[in-house]
Amino acid sequence: MEMKVLRDAGACHFDIPLIFDLSWTQLEDLFPAGSDVFLADSLSSSNETSSVIEYTRPNYSECSHVVLVVGGETEGLSKSASRLCTSSRWRAQRIHIPMAAGVNSLNSAVSASVILYEVWRQMMSVTGNSEVQSFFT
Repeated sequence: MEMKVLRDAGACHFDIPLIFDLSWTQLEDLFPAGSDVFLADSLSSSNETSSVIEYTRPNYSECSHVVLVVGGETEGLSKSASRLCTSSRWRAQRIHIPMAAGVNSLNSAVSASVILYEVWRQMMSVTGNSEVQSFFT
């Protein structure tokens, strides 16, 4: 039964607009003013002087619009992405996921999932509603 629903309404469930080949400047223009930008970077503590906080410390429920930028697990964030921290158009913070001794980094998709779960968890605790759809749109 579930497969039939997915097959018959596939265009509705999986119609996600994708924009390719954007420069960082063009991407920045898509962020609403006052956005909270969180830069997750496995290498941030070793190659940047700006402060890095644990991903659970920000109060995501107080953010009007969250932008999450996740660096690659081997190269980390590019210099262009790192410059987002210095823009005055929005509030930017560098965040990290603490690792066990001997573990260098997580896969980028896994890191994004862990952080997004924390954002969702905080939103749930504030609203008491598992459907915080307006926050993720």
